[in-house]
Amino acid sequence: MNGWLLRLIALILGALSGPLKEELIKFAKAFRESARQTKNPYDDFAADIICWLLGIP
Repeated sequence: MNGWLLRLIALILGALSGPLKEELIKFAKAFRESARQTKNPYDDFAADIICWLLGIP
């Protein structure tokens, strides 16, 4: 994926209003937990990218 696209997505996510960003963070954390329970390593990779974009450690 192009670096500019990741930066654009990060900027857009950073501009979200507080309540909406909190909902997205809750989703991302639940998604990451679900991804860890599957055998598909790409699920973990996708979940890690989503959390990284949202600044979730």
